[in-house]
Amino acid sequence: MPSTQVSRRLARREPKKAAVEHVEPSTGGWFDWAEYPGWALLALLAFFFLSTSWRKWPDALIDFGHDLYIPWRLAQGKLLYRDVNDIYGPLSQYVNAALFRLFGTGMMVLVRANLVVFAGILIATYALFRHAWGKLAAFFAAAIFLSVFAFAQYLATGNYNYAAPYSHEATHGMLVLLLLLLALARWARKPDLQGSFVAGFLLGIELVLKPEFILAGAVITLAAAAAGWRSGQRPAAAAAGAWAAGLLLPTLAFAIWFSLYLPFPEALADASRAWLNATSTSRFTADPVQASFLGLDHTGQNLWQHVAVTLFAAFAIALVCGFAWLAEKRRSFGEQILIGAAAVVALGWLASAVIDWNLAGRCLLGLTLGYAALAGWSLFRRRPAGDTRVAPRFLIALAAAALMARMFLNGRIYHYGFYQAALAGMLIPVAAMLELPVWLGFGKRGKTMALLGGLALFVPGIVALVSESQYMLSLKTLPVGRGDDQFYTFPREVEPTGELLNATTEWLEQFRTPQTLVVLPEGEMINYLARMPNPVAPFVFYTATTAEGRGAQVVADLDRQKPAWVAIISRDLREYGIERYGEAPGKGGEIMQWVNDHYVEAFSVGGDPLDYRQHGVVILRRTDAARNATSGR
Repeated sequence: MPSTQVSRRLARREPKKAAVEHVEPSTGGWFDWAEYPGWALLALLAFFFLSTSWRKWPDALIDFGHDLYIPWRLAQGKLLYRDVNDIYGPLSQYVNAALFRLFGTGMMVLVRANLVVFAGILIATYALFRHAWGKLAAFFAAAIFLSVFAFAQYLATGNYNYAAPYSHEATHGMLVLLLLLLALARWARKPDLQGSFVAGFLLGIELVLKPEFILAGAVITLAAAAAGWRSGQRPAAAAAGAWAAGLLLPTLAFAIWFSLYLPFPEALADASRAWLNATSTSRFTADPVQASFLGLDHTGQNLWQHVAVTLFAAFAIALVCGFAWLAEKRRSFGEQILIGAAAVVALGWLASAVIDWNLAGRCLLGLTLGYAALAGWSLFRRRPAGDTRVAPRFLIALAAAALMARMFLNGRIYHYGFYQAALAGMLIPVAAMLELPVWLGFGKRGKTMALLGGLALFVPGIVALVSESQYMLSLKTLPVGRGDDQFYTFPREVEPTGELLNATTEWLEQFRTPQTLVVLPEGEMINYLARMPNPVAPFVFYTATTAEGRGAQVVADLDRQKPAWVAIISRDLREYGIERYGEAPGKGGEIMQWVNDHYVEAFSVGGDPLDYRQHGVVILRRTDAARNATSGR
């Protein structure tokens, strides 16, 4: 299918101006008629993975509650960053707040909107890979995306999916990035006024979302501009102005919005939070957890593992090509059958018995950078006349590599990999099966064998990952919440947090008057389900919130706002260097001292919540308002 054949030069009446006609990427013919059934199969895959994960997407305590809590509070008139804090740009939270205002507050309101966003991502992925490699590649890419990345759960923690993401900026940013890739593929060839504004505006949207997408969007925009400049397609001054206007528009719109409540310099800073938080602080490298996400916790060990896994992956792909070469050299049908059988057995055994597919993310960045170098050479050095597929391939590879920058020494398809590794996870199999054989000059037999060998290598890995995810999802049987807020999590015998959440919210429901609640060390899911707001802006009460003396400021804010209730729930914080929450200043010590001085126990279930091993929760009421709080029962 995806060949590097140059477009045919057709004879014209004016030979000196021979025109170039683009040739539709070939699939070898056999898949052309099957595109519609392919769409139906993709729809069935989407239905299967959506139905088996239905309402099992969120984590009971971590992250997703924050993305429910913020739009609920914004819909009530609160101001982002002043009344409720966040670390990313403002767009996603205000979009979700608008959804709550229009359709009512409920988890499924956001889920339905997220599924629309996901449909856009899937369609854009298909269109992008179809344009770059052809129909068969588009089908493979979409099938991999659905099976491995869309609604899977590989860890005990939920949220890493497109229905209930840990951060809506991740899924919204993914959609915008794919649209930007599509827009830049055209803009590199035709930088007109309209295309320039669209390309600038899409990059401008990324500026109010999330740092990963700002980086990826900037990289591919520069690459598209370089490709256009190299081919002589340079934007006019008006087009450049339109691009700049589109780029600034989203940030300016939010700055004007925030300026209704804040001085303009503060409003502009809040509108720019998505990139300011990443560039003006050391949060991504100083925090031990963020350092581990990058792979900087064990730099040498992680680097060596990535090199080793990348070399092994290259060997496996070379083995596929080796079988394809043998098939290319043998003309006997019987010999080709034997080679095909040997390829399926050998590669299938390698995929099933040798490869640990949980480590597959370790090779993606290296392979993607290698592919980007080849695609860049093809685009800027070879410049095949009339082939409009080379530029989008190069842009896709650059975007895939840039998205993995936040995990450059800790590549993974699980966790943040559901979006950071997704493009690379689609690109490498497609390039290995459908483009590499063309680079090597294989004919029909070699290409067919490469496709067969690639399927023997990659399909068992996909099946293994799907099986692992389906097992994890099957364990989530305990309902939490009600109505549109109901989701399923692990029962007590697997992980007791869901049961603690139910006990806490059910007890808090007896208080009918509006009450304020702080959950330590974190737990905005409880605030949201109980519909009890947190009176202070922070959403977690450890690490960056309390480090470097900031715990005293948190205590001052709590003392001024005086929440009616404080809940303490078990949370394992060892990865943040905290064995027991409140054990020292900067680790919740100041906050726990303040709580002990002003609150008394009103309800508890389970063990000591400050000991993550005991799995418990305790709710405390303010001593100077105990009588008033009790009267609300």
